[in-house]
Amino acid sequence: MKKILETTQLEFDKSNFLIDLVEHDNGQLYIEIMQTILSSNKKAESIKINPSVLSDIIKVLQNYQTKLPKESKLDIKHLTEIDQEKIQSSYLKGVTIKDLAMRFEQTPELIEMVLRNKGIEIVENSLPKPRFWRNNKNRKKRKSK
Repeated sequence: MKKILETTQLEFDKSNFLIDLVEHDNGQLYIEIMQTILSSNKKAESIKINPSVLSDIIKVLQNYQTKLPKESKLDIKHLTEIDQEKIQSSYLKGVTIKDLAMRFEQTPELIEMVLRNKGIEIVENSLPKPRFWRNNKNRKKRKSK
């Protein structure tokens, strides 16, 4: 039986990734990645990665990333860990998700996903509409008396 220690969900246009840090019965840790492709028939594929090879896989992926074209209108700019921390800090100071999306050139949904992955509850942070302490009807009645 496996025990999931930590989970991160990444959502994109046509697929979702669920990345789990899993502890096996024998105490060994591994990473499990489940990709669900959003189409008419939801298809899920998973791979399990042994932590001893994880750093090599990350290096290869980073190497490939540098070889990919930098500017593509379809690609969304990658958020570094530093950017994610800035997003978290700014949101906790009261900056709206819409403003953060404009600042980091991302969609509001991606900003919200980053915050949720960091364990932050999303709340509506707009100012409440002011309430008047007295009603206009009462004012008119008093003047006519």
